[in-house]
Amino acid sequence: MIFVPSASIVILGAARTPQGPLDGALKGFRATQLGAFAISGALKKAGVTPERVDECIMGNVVSAGLMQAPAKQAAVAAGIPRERPSKTVNTLCASGMTAVWDACLALQSGLSKVVAAGGMESRSNVPYYLGPFTEDGRRLPGKVRGAKFQMQVPGRGAAADEYKRFVEKIQSAGVREASILDSLMCPFTPNFAMKDYAVKYAEARGISIDEVNAAAGESYRKARAARDSGAFAGEIIPAGDVRDDDIISEKEEADLKAISYGYVTAYNAPALGDGASAAVLALEETAESLGVEPQARIRALSRVDTPPEGFVHAPVDAVGEVERATGAKATIVEANESFGLQIPAFRREFGAVELNPFGGAVALTHPVGASGCRVIVTLMNAMKRLGHKHGAATICFGSGGATAIAVEAI
Repeated sequence: MIFVPSASIVILGAARTPQGPLDGALKGFRATQLGAFAISGALKKAGVTPERVDECIMGNVVSAGLMQAPAKQAAVAAGIPRERPSKTVNTLCASGMTAVWDACLALQSGLSKVVAAGGMESRSNVPYYLGPFTEDGRRLPGKVRGAKFQMQVPGRGAAADEYKRFVEKIQSAGVREASILDSLMCPFTPNFAMKDYAVKYAEARGISIDEVNAAAGESYRKARAARDSGAFAGEIIPAGDVRDDDIISEKEEADLKAISYGYVTAYNAPALGDGASAAVLALEETAESLGVEPQARIRALSRVDTPPEGFVHAPVDAVGEVERATGAKATIVEANESFGLQIPAFRREFGAVELNPFGGAVALTHPVGASGCRVIVTLMNAMKRLGHKHGAATICFGSGGATAIAVEAI
């Protein structure tokens, strides 16, 4: 699926919050708060007031606990009038890029003149579903935090029969702990996680674990260098007192690498994390009327849907689609690193193209609803700093497929 705008759609400004792992530096902010930070930052960089925004579209994947209308909450917190429409979208990892796609459709149709679009996620504040469960599916009373289960026991002074029933429950339960991998299971193949497809892909393509670990090490090195040199200053806006990405230390990295014996490990695959990103889009003629200088032009967007086993390679195909549609070769590509082994896959197909010059999700974590827009924000910053004219950003998504966007610097 290809979308080539018939009108000139431009990005007036883009920003992201710092990113970090679950229970890291950003754990004090809900997804909607992070979204508001990102929208406000993008508007400030665009030189556009919130009142000028006609519509807000935000990706968010795990919305449990956020109450109604997460995108509306973030928009209003960013100062956009309550009367303006908003929409929350969920296409898994691609949600933030889907929001940008939907913004382009709204602009080309004439429904809106200025749109704020992006994504937001706080895995730290997602309520865990309660377990464990008995074999017949009944939940035992208690609370889960991460892999830790706290059983709800009868209180002091409870009747003997209540204690007896509690002991019987424990004895009869086929205990099944809530697992973080449950949300990553393939909906079409029982007991098969997306990571299992990734492993099969690597083995079939002859990608070694050493290659994957080397790509991960490069992601950490580049991300720390970008943070320490100030290269991220062009894209990050603070989230409260948090001003920099929460990247694991070299010591922590070394400890994880020492036990990284597989294709998908805590070392070479991104942690689920917290963060938000946003962009302000308009038709070029609207930008002129507002007296705002555009930062980039959107040339094309693509979506490639595949069987689940094709999701690792799908970003390569999606970038190829936008390049063919525009006739312009991307000299820089931002790929999300949903799994570290995607980097060797890209290198085999794209050769010398500059790939993730500031690192990727392995180092920066993967706030699922935000990542699709985060790669666009980072791409724009990298193109400006490194002098690229044509770039592409891409991200795969669970169940099979990927989206990509071709961007031209102005």
